Amino acid sequence: MVATKKLNVVSATKTNPNRIAPLAKPEPDLTPAQIIQRAIDLRPLLLQDQAAAEERGTYSPEMHERFREAGFYRILQPAMYGGYEFDLTVFSRVIVEVARGCPGTGWCLCLASGHALNAAALFDKDGQDIIFGDDGEFAAPARGIPGGLATETDDGWIINGTWDYCSGSPYSTHAIVGVRIAGPATGGPPELGIAIVPRSGWELIDNWRDFIGMRASGSNSIRIENQWIPKPLLVRQNFFAINIDGGTEGYKLHGNSMYSGRMFGFFQTEITSILVGAGFAALDEFERVMGLRASAPKLGPPMSGAADFHRPYGIALGMLEAASNALAAGARSYLDYCERGVNEPASYTEFDDLRIQAGLQHAAHLAEDAVQILYSAAGTSTSAKNGSRLQRYYRDISMARTNPGLQFDRTAMQMAARKFPERP
Repeated sequence: MVATKKLNVVSATKTNPNRIAPLAKPEPDLTPAQIIQRAIDLRPLLLQDQAAAEERGTYSPEMHERFREAGFYRILQPAMYGGYEFDLTVFSRVIVEVARGCPGTGWCLCLASGHALNAAALFDKDGQDIIFGDDGEFAAPARGIPGGLATETDDGWIINGTWDYCSGSPYSTHAIVGVRIAGPATGGPPELGIAIVPRSGWELIDNWRDFIGMRASGSNSIRIENQWIPKPLLVRQNFFAINIDGGTEGYKLHGNSMYSGRMFGFFQTEITSILVGAGFAALDEFERVMGLRASAPKLGPPMSGAADFHRPYGIALGMLEAASNALAAGARSYLDYCERGVNEPASYTEFDDLRIQAGLQHAAHLAEDAVQILYSAAGTSTSAKNGSRLQRYYRDISMARTNPGLQFDRTAMQMAARKFPERP
């Protein structure tokens, strides 16, 4: 047993370990259409708060409460634990609409609220009883890269490490982190695990201020020092190679195949939803600018004519329609594969997961290219000026392009390697 430093102890007494009755949903009759409409209705407030959200690095406490009351944090959460258990297509639509109001806010909300699905999929009932507690309040960044170490004790685990780019951390109640499991050297790769640490057990590092875009995404680092968690809050799984054979713990507990999926298709649905929303945000702003230009006095050459604005608008709109349709199909495909894999694991392989990811990556790039077209067509005075929304959206997609999950060429190589393995 490790006891080299004073331990920080996370309380595991928030919930009754013998609970049988499910938690109540805040609004039992809430429908998918209603929760999507709530996201649409928040767009004016999100637009109004964009600059302030960038300055603070995340959305406001007031907006957090609006999201909470709207049910956004519970979309993918199991009904057993007070969630609405809507499917991934509903979650994706909500994130598109929030990101259409503010892409950075959409990123922050998405990567805090969406990971209720991972918690519900990977942990058994003992773990989920602790995770969701007696009130069902849950939001967490998920950083799968093993940035720390988990050391087993007689009654739990001690977690140490620092994880960067923990998007969604400012209002999160927990953190989901990839860890290396300490143990005797065997000559092979280290054993990996996934741990969930409650908010009282980690420190948020305020280091998300010097990046070109997505400044409202709350993508701070978090630090965990000598933190004890109970045994059910760690599973021996690799976030990037989830073992779904025989059905996940979440499927066995909830009976919903959505909780028995691989991770790349799901994570890419999150990111692509944000970027499709950012594309439509740019289209909305370009349309507003076009309206202003149409009413401006005609000064003659070299001013642009109407066609110079209509053409990029129409091209971008078509690209965003294609991206939006691909996003919806990708989310649906993920759910279909989850259902298929429960009945026949061989029909849902890592290659299939990469196929879903690849399609969604190209959808995201279509949305990014649409923003690029609109930014260029609007002209320097409209687009490049500090404080302009088109400049903000351009910066946001520039930041997103650096995300490892959007490097479609890497995914292409991974797919090809699985399809055409090297001969001995």
